[in-house]
Amino acid sequence: MKKVLDFFLSLKLTVVLLALSMVLVFVGTLAQVDKGIWTVMDQYFRCFVAMIDLPVLFPRAWDIPGIRIPFPGGFLIGTLLVANLIAVHWASFKVNASGGRLLAGLALLGLGVLVVAGVMLGWGTAQVAATEDDAFWRVFFRLGRGTLAAVVLYAACVLLYRKRAGLVLLHGGILFLLVGEFLTALFAVEATMTIKEGETVNYVDRSQQLELAFIDASDPNRDVVTVIPQHKLEDDATIDVETLPFTIKVHRYMVNSNSPRPLDGLPEALRKAYPAYEGYGSRLYVAEQREVSGTTSARNAPSVDVELFDRSSGQSHGRYILSLWFYPNFVNQQWDMPTRIMAGGKELTAYFRYRREYLRSPGGSPFSIKLLDFVHEKYEGTQVPKDFSSRILLVNEGEGIERELRIWMNNPLRYARRTFYQSGYMPDDSGTILQVVRNDTWMIPYLSCMIVFVGMAAQFVQSFNRYRRRDA
Repeated sequence: MKKVLDFFLSLKLTVVLLALSMVLVFVGTLAQVDKGIWTVMDQYFRCFVAMIDLPVLFPRAWDIPGIRIPFPGGFLIGTLLVANLIAVHWASFKVNASGGRLLAGLALLGLGVLVVAGVMLGWGTAQVAATEDDAFWRVFFRLGRGTLAAVVLYAACVLLYRKRAGLVLLHGGILFLLVGEFLTALFAVEATMTIKEGETVNYVDRSQQLELAFIDASDPNRDVVTVIPQHKLEDDATIDVETLPFTIKVHRYMVNSNSPRPLDGLPEALRKAYPAYEGYGSRLYVAEQREVSGTTSARNAPSVDVELFDRSSGQSHGRYILSLWFYPNFVNQQWDMPTRIMAGGKELTAYFRYRREYLRSPGGSPFSIKLLDFVHEKYEGTQVPKDFSSRILLVNEGEGIERELRIWMNNPLRYARRTFYQSGYMPDDSGTILQVVRNDTWMIPYLSCMIVFVGMAAQFVQSFNRYRRRDA
């Protein structure tokens, strides 16, 4: 045990971890020349083992083999940094209390942890956090709640660690921030909600996750939906789902594809090489193209090339190109192009779409949002947006909520552990696009910053007083 502790206490480990993190950031930045930022995040940072593509280290004109090199990922480096910080704390900061002082310190520490948990869970805040109040005061009160938690924790540290209380609290705040970022990377969810004026929507689209959905509308009371998640849509995979009258052969999964173009306008050679698709693919050209790189505002439009085979006879029902281009919420509802498939005596509608999540409150009650009015103001004489806002109706019948609210730039709505931001608008101002984020750890940066601030301030005051007394 002592050897393990000595290893994590060694200065060499800290230097090595910092060097590895710098190399990872450097390589991840180079990788964004060829790949989108979310692909790079998953491949290099939000993993324990990163697989570095060797060609990213050289000019693209060079013919470098596509070898992948294993390297410590962001999660692994972060975990070792946290372990290093805990080891330093364990070895350097000893509890300097006993008897009643120890009991009082532990009680205050427990109270501080309870306050932190309460702040993160939103104790004392409104169920529906309206956005009518001033943004400055919202941030001010969040920092105030973080300060309250930090002061209670500092009082506990004074009882337990005496003169080193500030340093202990400072280390604790940094550790809390690192753990918070790890939890955010694992559990935070970003989604979008696209609503036309007068329309009511009860779901969001997961921005970074996709699914292949088959909808059987033969039941007049409800749509029967069969969903195949993105991770199953691998090249040459065969997917067999009992609720479908066919098996699915995946010929190709495309990370990005071109905007659909009429086949008639393409060169003869390109048309001959194009697969004989059914549906929209029989008249539109959709093919794989290079992934959009870096943080550009353009979006990747994945597509999937599938063939459907009858479950009993094995006969092909046709080959289809199913693309995110055909999903209305990808193109701001300018296109709505469902692929219709006849099989097993049923007509099915197929969409390749963002993963859909239906809205429910923490109590389990479904809720919906209706767009009453969308306002888009521009600077006079220009097309530059000055302000755009959405007046919505939030309805949760199960919990008796029906409220009109306004969402505008930098003034989101918080409800059901989600934050609804005004993100964009549809063509001709016909509707709104809301960015919907669920991040149960969103208060951790406020808390950790105030914990670090209180710890630094306390340590500064103590050091200053010692310096003043020494020179007196």
